[in-house]
This record gives sequence, C-alpha cells and structure tokens, in this order.
Amino acid sequence: MVWILIWLQLAGNQNMDYYHIGTFDTLDACVEELSTASVLVTHKNATIDCIPITTTREVEINVK
Repeated sequence: MVWILIWLQLAGNQNMDYYHIGTFDTLDACVEELSTASVLVTHKNATIDCIPITTTREVEINVK
C-alpha cells in the first residue's frame, strides 16, 4: 500500500480541481507533509487528505 497526498477543490460550476502533491510509503510520512501543505487550503471548498492506495503491481517511490 502507498499513500497519496491530494488537494481537492470544488469550483462554482461543480467541477473538481485536484493536484497530486506526493506519494508516500507510510501514513506518518504523508501526514507530516499534509501539515506543511495545509497552507494550500484557502477556503471551505478546498481540502487536502492522505488517501491509501492498494496496488498489485510494484510501485517505485522516489523520496526527495
């Protein structure tokens, strides 16, 4: 399992904007980055979250 940190925003026309901020091998690492990325949430129609992703194929994670 990997964790992705994603920013989501509902626009006025009910379209959804999103940005994949990063991919992490642990929830703790994702939550740590979420704390920093929280400045991206500037109004009530936006949010960021760590989402678990399960895959059957091997995933390469490059940590900066």
